[in-house]
Amino acid sequence: MILKIRNYLFFLLLFTELLSAQDCYWTGNGGDADFFNEANWVHTLTGQSPQNGSINPSQPIDFNLFLSCSVVTDLEATQGVDITSQTPSVFNNTSNASWPYVYTAATLGDGTNGAQQTFVINVTSLPASGASFRVVKTVANGNWDQSSPEALILGLNTISINAVTFDRTIKFQFSSGAIFFNAISLNGNSVYSPPSQSIVLETSKTLDISDGTLSGYSISGGTLNLNDNSYVNLTANEPLLNAVQVNLNSNISWLRLYKVNPTLAHDNFASQLSVFDAAADYPTTIRFDNYYEQGVVIRTQNSSTTPLRIYSNENLEGTETILAIDQVYSGAGIPNQMNNTMQSFYLKKGYMLTLATNADGTGKSKVFIASEEDLQIQSLPDYLSDTISFLRITPWNWVSKKGTAGDIQGMDNTWFYRWNNQGTSDLKRECTPMSWGYGGADDMEDVNLYRSKYKATHVLGFNEPDDCNGQSGQYNNLCDVETAVAVYENLMKTGLRLVSPACRQDAAFNWLDSFNERAIQNDIRIDVIALHWYDWGSNPQSTPDTDPNIIFSRFKGYLTVVHDLYGLPLWITEFNGNKYRTQDVNRQFMELAVPYLETLDYVERYAWFEPNPTANNTSGTADFFDADTNLTGIGAYYKNSPSKPSIPAPFYTGPDNLSNELIVNDYEFFCEPDNSLSNAQVSRAVDNILMVVPNPSSDKIKVLFSEPIHSIKLYDMNGSVIKKTLLNGVIDVSDLHKGLYFIRVNHHYHYKFLKQ
Repeated sequence: MILKIRNYLFFLLLFTELLSAQDCYWTGNGGDADFFNEANWVHTLTGQSPQNGSINPSQPIDFNLFLSCSVVTDLEATQGVDITSQTPSVFNNTSNASWPYVYTAATLGDGTNGAQQTFVINVTSLPASGASFRVVKTVANGNWDQSSPEALILGLNTISINAVTFDRTIKFQFSSGAIFFNAISLNGNSVYSPPSQSIVLETSKTLDISDGTLSGYSISGGTLNLNDNSYVNLTANEPLLNAVQVNLNSNISWLRLYKVNPTLAHDNFASQLSVFDAAADYPTTIRFDNYYEQGVVIRTQNSSTTPLRIYSNENLEGTETILAIDQVYSGAGIPNQMNNTMQSFYLKKGYMLTLATNADGTGKSKVFIASEEDLQIQSLPDYLSDTISFLRITPWNWVSKKGTAGDIQGMDNTWFYRWNNQGTSDLKRECTPMSWGYGGADDMEDVNLYRSKYKATHVLGFNEPDDCNGQSGQYNNLCDVETAVAVYENLMKTGLRLVSPACRQDAAFNWLDSFNERAIQNDIRIDVIALHWYDWGSNPQSTPDTDPNIIFSRFKGYLTVVHDLYGLPLWITEFNGNKYRTQDVNRQFMELAVPYLETLDYVERYAWFEPNPTANNTSGTADFFDADTNLTGIGAYYKNSPSKPSIPAPFYTGPDNLSNELIVNDYEFFCEPDNSLSNAQVSRAVDNILMVVPNPSSDKIKVLFSEPIHSIKLYDMNGSVIKKTLLNGVIDVSDLHKGLYFIRVNHHYHYKFLKQ
């Protein structure tokens, strides 16, 4: 009896010491997802919500917070506001019933003098029937020109109007006032942005996140702990203020900064980051991935990261196996005897999965991308079910469409390639490797090189193999389709997404078509079609001053026909108006082509090609820089052109040349805050209720259950069992890493607790 009293007193003292600061945990009882709504929080000691005004934007918070579920610091920033509510402050009404709302970008005499206008609106919600916009503008003679209506999409919509040599009026008209948005800019200047709602922590206080997502503006002071399955998304230009410390305590977590690129994030914030309680070290323990044009995703660099669970039965049932990144699992090497038994899987967001039926990565195969959303596939397609002998998980890198052909600095792009497999990604740009010719894909040394490339998620195929007298086609008989297909098959062993050979313009309809047909016959996967285009069919040597609109029209027609033929995404890895065309013609063609490519959902990437100089010339007619390394008009336009996400979908499941089947994502976020950090001063649990106190804990926990405990197991967030002993109802957790853990009692009851 004396021993029991001593134990009780020990835990009561420990519990009181840990929680005497009136720590708070998230319940969501306030009925919304608002971080600053005190009704959503509960004091761990009293069970009561904190006082109104104690969790306010930009005001110091004087207690520790423990957060789960999906939470936002500003509902307006997430949900957006509608056009109607921002009229007349941003928009104006019109008398046109079809186009009742208008935003005026330029007017006659306002000093814009025909300059380019770029209007960007981030749409968060659309009416059920959709909504459209159109551009109306005055032309040189003062008459009005109306563009064709275009459908708005969720996310960023960029509308660019090219510069002219005369003064004019430009208006953007919208078909509905029920279009919701959370940001608008004109020419890079903010027109509308949501209120700044910053989280400010007292210096000694912490914000712990486990099994949840925080979307906000900025965080200041104190310490932010990202534990298992936690994601923080911040939109401010200066998101980490007052030396706030950020601890990445889990491999399955990230810090996403929307308006800080990877280089700035590394230079400005690296000293504020730690990984599992040690200072972050790039690139050894931490990675800075691109988040499209302006942002970064910061997460751990750790080969033990395990974002994938595979199952032997459908619906995530049967034998379960957990797999790690950057490893190739094949044949008998797939754990738990899962070779040829996989039927369903669960992939965490931020990763790409490649599956194949042959142990070397060849055969029927498919790529799955969990970009912004977890991917839960309840049933693999019939041609893959129970046949998987190859798996590889790769960290995803979020790039925009615009790239460069060649390692060209200073163009504000997020990717480039070098016509070889030797390039290296840097903080700001992904280098996509290319198997230029036969020698880039003929042995496992090449395959292993592609597998090792930092940030690489794709590999480019051969460069113009259709040319038997030049480029890669002249070597090793690569212009023979049979030869090319046979060596290209080796690229499947990389486990990366595969881009087809890039052929000369007309070869897309003969050589590449034959290559694709032969690949399909041999179960060789192609995920993307690569193209080159220089308008060679128009006799450019004799037409240097051709109307750029005519060139552009042929370019559009070419892309349409190629996409209709293959039905796959396109990468235009080389294009311009032709080296024989004047600089002015090339510039005007670029100004037509680049905005158009940004509107095409089937164009994932493009790269302008600086042409070689023609005879008797020292520079090309479409270069980015002049002889003094100053930007040309073409270079300035390309550099300053905004670029949309390459693959904007929250997840991607196809198609490829082997299958058009789109697989349904069955993932649905579920949060149970009452079973997250439910602390109370209790000595027992009743009615089969399992409890853990103190929770969170840094030392020991007491497991309280209303029945005798026959079996108890402790799991981490990856599902791995951790060997622990229950002594007198107590488990020592002092040696565990910080993060979220699960306890299962008597095979049926589970609870989660947070290790501090």
